[in-house]
Amino acid sequence: MAAVALLSASAQDFKTSYFLDNYVYSYRLNPGAQLEDDAFTFFSVGIGNTSLSASSNLSLSSFIFATPSGEYTWGFGETIPDDKFLSRIDKDNYLAPRLSLNVFTFGHQSEESRFAVEANVRSDSYFYAPYDFFAAFKGGLNEGLSTSKGSYVFENMQFSSTNYAEIAASYSHSIGDNLVVGGTAKVLLGILGTRFNINRLYAHDLPNGDWGGDCDADLQFSTPILATASLVEGKSIYDVLQDIQFGKVGVNGFGLGFDLGATWRPTPEIELGLSVLDLGFLSWNPNINAKIQYLNKDFVDLEDALEFLEVDNKSFTQGLNYNIHVFGKYRMPFYDKLSAGLIGTWQKHFKEARLGVDVTPIDAISIAASAAYNNFGFNVGAAINFRFPGVNLFIGADSISFKTNEDKVPAGRGGMNNVSAGLVIAF
Repeated sequence: MAAVALLSASAQDFKTSYFLDNYVYSYRLNPGAQLEDDAFTFFSVGIGNTSLSASSNLSLSSFIFATPSGEYTWGFGETIPDDKFLSRIDKDNYLAPRLSLNVFTFGHQSEESRFAVEANVRSDSYFYAPYDFFAAFKGGLNEGLSTSKGSYVFENMQFSSTNYAEIAASYSHSIGDNLVVGGTAKVLLGILGTRFNINRLYAHDLPNGDWGGDCDADLQFSTPILATASLVEGKSIYDVLQDIQFGKVGVNGFGLGFDLGATWRPTPEIELGLSVLDLGFLSWNPNINAKIQYLNKDFVDLEDALEFLEVDNKSFTQGLNYNIHVFGKYRMPFYDKLSAGLIGTWQKHFKEARLGVDVTPIDAISIAASAAYNNFGFNVGAAINFRFPGVNLFIGADSISFKTNEDKVPAGRGGMNNVSAGLVIAF
């Protein structure tokens, strides 16, 4: 069986940070970010830069409903009619939670260059499900699959999770008075990678009256923490789960990644930049790399229905989900503490245009606000950066939603997308 790549891993970019002055981690968004005027050294252990995001076209209001008594219940419950619940579900639905934890950072910036080394832990997950999945799940919970009416077709339904450690080294250097170029090299150490892809599932009534159908699915799973038998052909998922034993903490994947960037200042007020992030790959040694495929099989005995058809435990490789950013900033000539700018972002599954403004009333405090239009619609972000002698503290978010529905449940799509915070020692 041909190996199929996992969903690409991607970095968490705190884009509102671009508009901040004196932001220590500016090289993450653009390795060729503009250098500061004064030299300084910075380091952090455990609390340098933590970023959490949960991108989705769904919101809490898609699943939480108010009852006549003023209490709240979930939409899959019997008290919520099918049509009311499904009216809040789109044709295509996905959720992409991501976490980036900075374990260690050490760096130095001079007037002409900047270098930094980091150790990070990253987690990138993705779930995609069509409308029919939620319709079947809602009906199955309340009626039982065998009494459900009609038929359902799921295609390209996916779940994947990529979890890895990252060791990165970044360097940037000024060329002349107006140009800064830089790059970051990353070694990726895979801890857990998994992908379950339902290529096609056709669920319907069988001639004998049972509820069943056709299935074509792939499963890949790789981690040193859980040990499974090397061959699982002919076994069901249930059999494999019973055979799993705790292994040891270690590495089950290896990869490389690169970031490139540059900033050009044609005038003291104008700054233009370009960066390409996460060029690279991550290769896994699988515990399981198998296919599930059958025709007209009933769902009464799921243990038989979820039997692996064929197995190929050769390594499989995923490409990183590269990001392209284009930057522009203008510092007001009448007040150099005020600047405005824009960022254009392009990924395979995400596009965004973001405008931002920053004010730095004193050198120690920088405050930024941004507004963006992307796949989720319109959202706003904000950030603040404190740079006191010896300490740099920042916090912000790229998407802050204040919208609620008639039940007073948060209805903003995309959620708190990319909440970032950190504390860095800088001197």
